[in-house]
Amino acid sequence: MSALFETTRIKGMELKNRFVRSATHEGMSDERGFPTEALSKLYERLARGGTGLIITGYAFVSRDGICHNYRMQGMDDDAFIPKYRELVDRVHENGARIAMQIAHCGRQTTREATGSQPMGPSRVKEKSLFVTPRAMTEEDIERVIEAFAQAARRVRESGFDAVQIHGAHGYLVSQFLCPHSNRRKDAWGGSTENRMRFVREIYSRCRKEVGDDYPILIKMNTQDNMKKGLKLAEGVRMAQMMAETGFDGLEVSCGIFEDGFTSVRGELPIELFLKEWPMYRKMNPLSKFVMKRFGDKIVKPVPLTEAYNREAAREIKAKVEVPVFLVGGVSQPSVMEEIIEKGEADYISLCRPLIADSKFPERIRQGSREPSICIYCNYCGAYMVNEPLRCYRGKELTRKNA
Repeated sequence: MSALFETTRIKGMELKNRFVRSATHEGMSDERGFPTEALSKLYERLARGGTGLIITGYAFVSRDGICHNYRMQGMDDDAFIPKYRELVDRVHENGARIAMQIAHCGRQTTREATGSQPMGPSRVKEKSLFVTPRAMTEEDIERVIEAFAQAARRVRESGFDAVQIHGAHGYLVSQFLCPHSNRRKDAWGGSTENRMRFVREIYSRCRKEVGDDYPILIKMNTQDNMKKGLKLAEGVRMAQMMAETGFDGLEVSCGIFEDGFTSVRGELPIELFLKEWPMYRKMNPLSKFVMKRFGDKIVKPVPLTEAYNREAAREIKAKVEVPVFLVGGVSQPSVMEEIIEKGEADYISLCRPLIADSKFPERIRQGSREPSICIYCNYCGAYMVNEPLRCYRGKELTRKNA
């Protein structure tokens, strides 16, 4: 039997294989953040398609942390619990486990989305969304930590098998960890230990709410492409500190919005971003022309390579005892098996391959060694701000070749 289909456990959560659906914004909540029938059906397809653990798209822990993308899920009120319990039951009936990712977007959102000026650790402009946040006060920090804790409690009460803290991709936890966005001079900034304080406090408060037997996972960056950003050596050190803190699993990723979208890589459809994203539609004609002609040189996207977070996961796995999840450009079944067999990671997290084909894990179980059909065009990401999640590959390729 392939190592990909071994049964494993993370605390009390038993997983039938090593395939994880990495958190992916679906845009399938209603206008208040409640899950819809479309979202339940998506998770049912993923469960039937062989994914062992589904991690939901990020859910906001407070209203000032809502993202600018279309219809983010919410978990900031007890009223969400009954609806999510129904969704969880349907996933369980189809043979999978499910975790909820909870998040606060911090500075990586817009005033239009939150209804107020976005906030972050420091007043550092977010250049991809043209947002300058206000610096968080001590009261803000305490309020958001408690919001994470109460959201984690609701996640458990809703029947989810685990909770994941979103500590990657430039959202608020990531902003505290990254020296580019955290320039505070107090106990929340400066040294690695100080920048880790926010996530450690979140973990501690969440643990009190969910108990010692419940899995608390985290998605984390090991590096980004900013000049004064997070580097691999420090990212690995932070992973060790997270494991020592008590996190039950580390999902290894990279990148923030303004570093050339290194978290996703592949094609960067700049023309489509200019058409779909409101902040780019407002650009003056000259700026739009420059971006269309020279956007790839200005943004400097990083080329896609297979399993591009593999080195980071390998380094972390060698230094921690807790499970490591690898996400990012993993499309070849043979590579997945090699990663698991060599002990470089414990789980394979998939995002875009499961958008393109929800049955990908089941096809592998049945013996297929064909790579994912995803071509990493990233049209799904470009449309995410206005439309529900789906693969736009056929539509956009047809349009481009017409």
